[in-house]
Amino acid sequence: MMLKKLAAMAAVIMLAGTAVLSGCSSEGEASQSASAAAEDTKNEVKLGEYKGIAVTVESLPDVTDDEVEQMVQSSVENSTVSGQITDRAVAQGDTVNVNYTGYMDDEEIPDSSVEDYNMLIGSGIFFNGAESGLVGVMPGETVDISVTYPEGYPQEDLVGKTAVYKVTVNYIVQEEQAQLTDEFVASISDCETVDEYRQMIREALEGSRENEREMNRRNAVWEQVLENAQVISYSQADIDAIVGEYTSYDEAAAEDFGISLEEYVQTYQDMTMDEYNSSVEELAQNEIKNELVIDAIAEAESITGADITDEEMERCAQQQGYETLDDYKNDNDAAAMEEDAKALRVVDFVVNQAQITEQ
Repeated sequence: MMLKKLAAMAAVIMLAGTAVLSGCSSEGEASQSASAAAEDTKNEVKLGEYKGIAVTVESLPDVTDDEVEQMVQSSVENSTVSGQITDRAVAQGDTVNVNYTGYMDDEEIPDSSVEDYNMLIGSGIFFNGAESGLVGVMPGETVDISVTYPEGYPQEDLVGKTAVYKVTVNYIVQEEQAQLTDEFVASISDCETVDEYRQMIREALEGSRENEREMNRRNAVWEQVLENAQVISYSQADIDAIVGEYTSYDEAAAEDFGISLEEYVQTYQDMTMDEYNSSVEELAQNEIKNELVIDAIAEAESITGADITDEEMERCAQQQGYETLDDYKNDNDAAAMEEDAKALRVVDFVVNQAQITEQ
C-alpha cells in the first residue's frame, strides 16, 4: 500500500508540474509541450484470467504446545520484579523508593511533594547529586537534605535559593528475575492465573498464524492475477514521476549520511547505479501494473470504494502499518480511503473466487 501512496503522490506532482509549465510557456513552447505529451504512450493493460484461478500455497502447521511454552517462558525471562529491602542502610548505587517534600523558610514549596519515587543514588538526578545524602539512611527514616536550585531550573524564581527537602526512604529496590506465578501474569496482563495466560498466548499465536495463512493465500492469488495480465504500454511520464519519488527518498537518506546517492546505493543497497536505476524503474512499472489491474477489474465488475465500512478501514489501516484507526484517518482523506477500499474489494473478489490448495 505504501507504493500505492507513492504513485498517487507522483501523479499529483506530475500534473502540477504540467500545469505550471503550460501557464508560463510561450506559444512555441506550449506547442512543443503538447507534441511531447502526444508522443508519450498511455498506460494500458489487458486483463488475463482472474476469476476462479487455481493456486497452491504452502500449508502452515498448527500452533504447538512447545511454541506456546516458549512464548510464555520468554515473557518471564525478559522480565524482572521489584523486591523490597528494609533491613540495611542505603549504599551508593542503590535504587531507593522515597517520598519527599520541599520547604523554604519553613513553608512548604507548592507542588514539591512526591510519593513512591524511585531514585538511583549517585545518578545526580536529584539536584546535582544531592541524593547521595541518603547514603547510610535506613528504610523508614526521614532526613533533611539541603539543596540550592541550579541555573536552568524550571521555576526561575527559585534559581539560586536554598531549600530543605524532607526525604523518607521507604525501601531499597531490589530487581529480581520474575517467576511464572499468578501474581506475575496478573501484573503484565489481564489474566489472573498462569493457565489463563497460557490460553491467551495460544489464542494470540493461533490468530497470528491464521493471519499469515490468509496473507499467503491473498498474495498467491494476486500474484497470479498480475502474472496473467499483460501491460500493453506504459506512460513514460508516469514511470519517471514514480522513479523520481523513489530517488528523492534515497537522495534524502544519502544526504543524512553526508554522502552521494551513488555512495549510498553502493554502501547500503549493495548495487551499482545502473542496477539501482533498473531496480527503481522496475518498481515503478510494477506499481503502475498493480494499479492498472485493480482499476480494470473494478471497472469490469462494477466495484467501487464507495461507502467504506469501519471493518474495511480497520483492514486498510492494518495492511498499511498504522497502529490505530485514528492515525489512518488522520493521514488519508475521503478520496484516498475510497481508493484503498476499492483495491481491498477487488482483491477480496478474486480471492473469494479462487481455487486455493494448501500443501
